[in-house]
Amino acid sequence: MIPRFTDFALALGALMLLGGPATARPLLTGVVEDSSAQTIEMPSLPGAWQRRIEWMAQEGAEVDAGDVVVRLDPGDLIAQEEQARTDLEKKRLAADRRINELKLQVMDSEQAVAEARSRLKIAELDAGIPAAQIPRLDYERYQLEFQTAREDLIRREAELLNRREELADVGDETALEIQQADSHWRRIQAALDSTEIAAEKSGFIIYAENPWTGQKVFPGETLFSGFQIASIASREDLQVRFWVHEADILKLQPDTPVEVRADALRESMFPARITWVSNQAVEKQDWGSSGYFEVLAAPEGSIPTAVMPGMSVMGKVVGGGSP
Repeated sequence: MIPRFTDFALALGALMLLGGPATARPLLTGVVEDSSAQTIEMPSLPGAWQRRIEWMAQEGAEVDAGDVVVRLDPGDLIAQEEQARTDLEKKRLAADRRINELKLQVMDSEQAVAEARSRLKIAELDAGIPAAQIPRLDYERYQLEFQTAREDLIRREAELLNRREELADVGDETALEIQQADSHWRRIQAALDSTEIAAEKSGFIIYAENPWTGQKVFPGETLFSGFQIASIASREDLQVRFWVHEADILKLQPDTPVEVRADALRESMFPARITWVSNQAVEKQDWGSSGYFEVLAAPEGSIPTAVMPGMSVMGKVVGGGSP
């Protein structure tokens, strides 16, 4: 497991060992980190505001991109996915059945229109016979049949139009229902897939700290959505993040040189220079009620190979005070 700073009193003592009384220079306690590290947070998943961590790769273990490093308890997501998939299939089958029924009705209406047109043509021929050439009764009958056939064709064409419009409306309606069901299923499926979190880069896994307890996040712990679980870091873009007591922050400013030493590797020192100073203090509950400012420092030159991301470090301002 990668060493970390856990005791404010020990840090104070360690800084005094670096040289001089603690009051002579700001107290710099921090950690080495990868500025381009992959941050793994508790995702926001349907059905719950928090999830339990089922498994995590061992802290400090070297992982490759694509390796699963965190598994979350899926809870009821498996049942939700099965139900959503079943509902989607039901809607697809119901839509196919309804559309096929309407298509048959359209085909029947098309056949009825064709037959009505044929009857109209025959009635039109009969109605075209001059009245002087046939008995008057037949002539009036032919005229009535022609009028009836024409009205029947108009009615059949209207029915066909209505059937086609109904088919189009039902097609749009069922397509929307299927799209919504498919979207819901895909959302649940994506949530289920998100319960397995993979590394996006090669590096070392570092467990995050629970902001409420100040302790390392551990497998079996339940966290709210958005809480950091872990990070994947490499030695490619290392920096140092310090926490400085509010009483000492005015002694620091960007470009201040510092000497950094890993808590677990007293012989491994390297120079760095402050690049950023926070303008707002935050509480670290496990350290006490005082406020602490974040300070970033960039290494100058190479870093000892034994220094890894996640290691706790102490810093000493070079020159004995503020610039």
